[in-house]
Formats: sequence, C-alpha cells, structure tokens
Amino acid sequence: MVTSINNFSKYTTLNSFSSNSKSKNAYLSYRYHKTRKNETHEAIRAFAGATIGTAIPLMLFAKKQKTNIFKLQYHLPELIGVGGGGIVGGVLGGIIKTNKQEKKQKLNEGIFQFSNVVLPPIIVTGLSKLIKQFPKLNTLKIKIGTTAVGLVGGMFLAAKFANFICDPFDKVPDRKLSFKDSLANIDDAIGIMALSDIPVLKKFPVSQILPLIYILCGYRAGESN
Repeated sequence: MVTSINNFSKYTTLNSFSSNSKSKNAYLSYRYHKTRKNETHEAIRAFAGATIGTAIPLMLFAKKQKTNIFKLQYHLPELIGVGGGGIVGGVLGGIIKTNKQEKKQKLNEGIFQFSNVVLPPIIVTGLSKLIKQFPKLNTLKIKIGTTAVGLVGGMFLAAKFANFICDPFDKVPDRKLSFKDSLANIDDAIGIMALSDIPVLKKFPVSQILPLIYILCGYRAGESN
C-alpha cells in the first residue's frame, strides 16, 4: 500500500536536492528521489516498464540498421528513441496504482531524466559540427574541451529545462544541480560517448552499455516518489 508523507510538498522532485533530506519522516538521495522506500511490486513495475520501453525502439532501430541490438550504431535519433522509450516505459510502469501526487513526481523525474539523456548529446553534436568547419580548431584538445562543455553545460541546461517544464509558474523551489548531483546523474548523459570524435571514447562499448543505462534511467523515473 502506498503510504502518505506529512508535508509532502516539501519533497517535490524539483526540490529534491534541498536540506530537507534530514527529515525523520523521509529519506532522499542525490541519485534516487524518494520520500519513502518503494514496495517490491512497485519496483518490479517500474523495472518492467523501463525494460519494455527500451527494448521496443532498440529492436526497431536494429532492424532498420540490419544488425543486432548489441551492434547498433547510435546517432541522435537512436539516443532519443531508445533513451526516451526507456524513460516513458519506466514512468508508465511506475504510475500504476499510485496516487495523484506521486504520479506527478514520476512524470517530473521522467522529464528530468529525458532532458539529461537528450540535451548533452545535442550540444556535443552541434559543437562537433561547428569545429569541423574550422580546421585549426579541429584538434584533440578542442574536441575534449567541447565534449566536456557539452556534458556539463548540457546537464545544467537540462535541469533548467526540466524546472521550467515541470513548474512554469515557479511555485516551488527549483531543482539545482551541485557537483555531487552531477556525478550521481552522469550516466544519464553517457550517450555523448557514441557521438564524440575523441578516439579513446570511440573505443567505449556504448552499444552494449547504453540499453542498460536507459533501462536504469527509466527505472529511476518510475521509482521516484
């Protein structure tokens, strides 16, 4: 049974990095945004939804590329499709038999996760295309710098975007990202490795790892309360 939390409004997804984590009635973490521990059946639904949501677009893209899911070539459409599918599936699985407030929390967390999956790769792709127009800038150091800017800047932009979408009239404190928060959610933006021109990152087995990461992103959104 879903239990209620006193003063629940203090623990919104948008405010989940505040000092309220010391409350005796709730626990919060940088990585999993909860005001109570989930029951087993809730976790199973979120995980099942995230897995199915990831698998469907993954198989469709693999069929289109005429390859298997572990050799899929990831570009922006694949990142958005597979990552978005996992998050949507996790949220849909997680909202089953939950109250209105927790449904809203899961949706908010899903928006945050999706923003982190999508925006850093978009920025990295844009910067990569830009420096290719200037041969003198198309060096390893510049590539590393633009990838770092895309990752860090994209994560903070994702938080800004999620705050605006989830709370357009600024009724609750914004969700802010500290250094610890960024480290806790770094896997959301790991898709940039599939798009980067940095040789060492190109060797990273993203096609094998990304589906698992997107399942995790969806699961975290579906478990959030």
